[in-house]
Amino acid sequence: MDRFAEPVRRAFLLLAALAPLGGCALADVGSGPAPSLYVLTAPAVEPAPGAPQSQVQLVVEEFSAPAAVDTTRIVFMQSENQIAYYAGARWSDRSPRMIASLLVETLAGTGSFPAVIGPGTSARMDQALVGDIRSFSAYRPSDAGIGEGGTKVRVELFVRLLRARDRTILASRTFSAEASSAGGMEGVVAAYDQALDVVLTDIAAWTLEQSLAAGEGS
Repeated sequence: MDRFAEPVRRAFLLLAALAPLGGCALADVGSGPAPSLYVLTAPAVEPAPGAPQSQVQLVVEEFSAPAAVDTTRIVFMQSENQIAYYAGARWSDRSPRMIASLLVETLAGTGSFPAVIGPGTSARMDQALVGDIRSFSAYRPSDAGIGEGGTKVRVELFVRLLRARDRTILASRTFSAEASSAGGMEGVVAAYDQALDVVLTDIAAWTLEQSLAAGEGS
């Protein structure tokens, strides 16, 4: 056999084997309409005249989350032991990254810190906010009526303020809030927005209080 024939034959067989897989992938991509993408917004927190100012530079790290929540899919808890997702709807980013970005925006909006940055920075910061996403889901209370109007959203974050240089925990606290949906997917997203706004606003006030108590650079 010609010494070039065997490599050519193997390449042809490999391409033949991959062709059906490529066809399935393309068919899958075009098999349904693209999902609607939704974003959440940071609460409108403005600097209060005469409010105390921290000299701490703060980094917000991406919060940890269960695999079922660490996704762009919008969670609906059918029961305490069963997780589902809304069909045809997605967040514009993974939930932990979206929450971290909104928390940075909220803290920066207070004007109480000289610098607030998000995860992935190499800059030397004084303190860090880390935590866990314990709940970020819609659910239907057991006494709710028929229809989307009975849906509620619960947001619960466990937050820790760390001294950045040695990761010592300076303070920790759980923040939670719930909001009711007015109905429809837009109503569910609005309830997510409302509950998260309360949590982020409370975290911002608490972070300033704990940062001032710990002192510059801790």
